[in-house]
Amino acid sequence: MTMGFGGKVRIRFAEYKDIPAVMEFIDTHWKKGHIMGRDRRLFEFQHLWGEEVSFAMAEEGGQVKGILGFIPYGSSRRDATLAIWKALKTSDTMLGIHILEFLRKNGDIRFISAPGINPRTVSVYQFLGLNTGRMAHWYRLRRGGCHKIAHVTDPAVPRHAEATGLKISPVFGLGEGFDITGCLRRDRQLYKSPDFIGRRYFKHPVFEYLKYGVELGEEKLFVVLRVQPCNGSKALRLIDCIGDHGLIRFLAPMLDRLLDSLGCEYVDCYEAGVDGGIFRDGGWLPVPGSGNTIPEYFSPFEQKNIDIYYMSEIDGAILFKGDGDMDRPN
Repeated sequence: MTMGFGGKVRIRFAEYKDIPAVMEFIDTHWKKGHIMGRDRRLFEFQHLWGEEVSFAMAEEGGQVKGILGFIPYGSSRRDATLAIWKALKTSDTMLGIHILEFLRKNGDIRFISAPGINPRTVSVYQFLGLNTGRMAHWYRLRRGGCHKIAHVTDPAVPRHAEATGLKISPVFGLGEGFDITGCLRRDRQLYKSPDFIGRRYFKHPVFEYLKYGVELGEEKLFVVLRVQPCNGSKALRLIDCIGDHGLIRFLAPMLDRLLDSLGCEYVDCYEAGVDGGIFRDGGWLPVPGSGNTIPEYFSPFEQKNIDIYYMSEIDGAILFKGDGDMDRPN
């Protein structure tokens, strides 16, 4: 599939043979030394799905002039999240937008979302009629711990809701005990196929994720966490929740045990679309206004609070840090 938008610029989907050119473009025009421009294994893990290379690209005069990476959550009529988006100056003065429109029209995609967008692009997405916002950032401290990652001026650890009959069990593989298929279809939640979840969270080439199945009556939630080492200490990060998000309010006892057993300073979570009351009931606190610093950047480490913005075709979309390419090595 190829499309022109005036002049000599042509937009098409990348093929396997284009990967070196796309990686070179990233290294040259996006960020020198960026991991997607230098690590072929990680590039293919994130952007090679069977024979599909999940990049739209623009060419002019035989040269790559623009790219838009995306991560498909299934094989057809799938939801997808965006990754690197960069266009150079060409005869097409709206090349970046045209690459995005090409993907939306030709990518066999149901809904597109993008956590981690540049704040300067918010107006562009709004111009295109897309929903935008800032992700909420929550945290829960370990009681009595010292802090080498977080900067803590208020050590409060709120009380949390509890539930009788709650079942939480580790998940070591798809189809092993916890049935994840019962978590996949929820209102405003991006649909992630079992194949995608298996690859993303069970077969990552670098990160080791902790996975848990949570059940309360007919409600089910699949929870993904990751330990982040830094400064001779560790933080616990809530990466994804798939299913009945109301169960998040009952996770605190498990999280507190993990903080103690793993030696983590705190657990934090970036999300959009979940009722804030669920996190507050669960003993979480919002980072903004807390007086505490709960870092987002670890490679290199920066001890400061960071706002993360998102866009989605879904009004009120439920998103977590595990969506898109926010949770990857640098």
